[in-house]
Amino acid sequence: MPATAAPFFVNIRKELSPMDLMAAEWQIIANPNALTEQRALLEKKILTELDERGVNYTLHIAKGTGKGIEIAEELCRSGKRHLIVVGGDGSVNEIVNGIYRSEVNPSEVYLAIIPLGTGNDFCRTLHYPEAKKIIDFFIQNEFHPTDVGIVESVNDEKVTARRHFINIAGFAFDAAVINETVNGKPKIFPAAVYLTKLVKILFKYKATRVRVTTDNDSYEDSLFTIAVGNAQYNGNGMRQVPMADPHDGMLDVVTIQKINPLKAAANVKRLFTGKHLQLKEVRTTRTAQVELTSPLPLLGEVEGELLQTGNYRIRLEPKKLNILQA
Repeated sequence: MPATAAPFFVNIRKELSPMDLMAAEWQIIANPNALTEQRALLEKKILTELDERGVNYTLHIAKGTGKGIEIAEELCRSGKRHLIVVGGDGSVNEIVNGIYRSEVNPSEVYLAIIPLGTGNDFCRTLHYPEAKKIIDFFIQNEFHPTDVGIVESVNDEKVTARRHFINIAGFAFDAAVINETVNGKPKIFPAAVYLTKLVKILFKYKATRVRVTTDNDSYEDSLFTIAVGNAQYNGNGMRQVPMADPHDGMLDVVTIQKINPLKAAANVKRLFTGKHLQLKEVRTTRTAQVELTSPLPLLGEVEGELLQTGNYRIRLEPKKLNILQA
């Protein structure tokens, strides 16, 4: 790698001078498990372009579940603050959790994404272009302080697990679909495979009795699914929380009551446009925090990773992490 980087990410933030930018040491964390052969070739082209533009970077390979967390934690503890993640939503989520596990101030960290995974839903909210145009996107845009969510599993009134997220935390049916696919995440046609699993679970999943407690409301109902969104998309392009804004300091909660499976199947396409909010079974709430409690085990997931079963507390840390976006 070149010893001195050319001006890159020139609009990174007003607090950083051009000299700071040129001297920045970018840490690229790549997840090869998220890449098809075609995406791997595109990754090589992107790295070559970074070399040609004189960007100073070190490449780290995150093989295996949880490896991205370990690498990001170690890098942050060693003083690194400029990170680029190559992969999908699961890879991004690991890096975010690694940053927080390091216990450094997240507002000192700058995170960019090369969206080469099977699912790149968080990048849809931030209006990222296709990966082959990503370098120009980096140069032309800025890093913005972005909200970070925290979901805690609660058992016997004690927090037994904690995970950070920047996209959507899903519960009940959403997590049941992930539970069906967790041992076989596809690299090819992921949206089609996800929809196949979704329809399969749709006709056998039973709504769960859940109490939802927010800042201004508390209600109990038989709920089919619950999405707590910091951003808008999940499930490979489903706009499940279309009103979410990762900069407003608020979580957007979308719940769907017990619904006839045939009606649910007929309205799946509405999930891709956000028009499912028009269904009478759907309820939306904006809140800074939410608690989900149920007499039965309630499945939860964040970016395709299952959470520890229990009741859940979800809240936000407003504008904590600097993320590249349009």
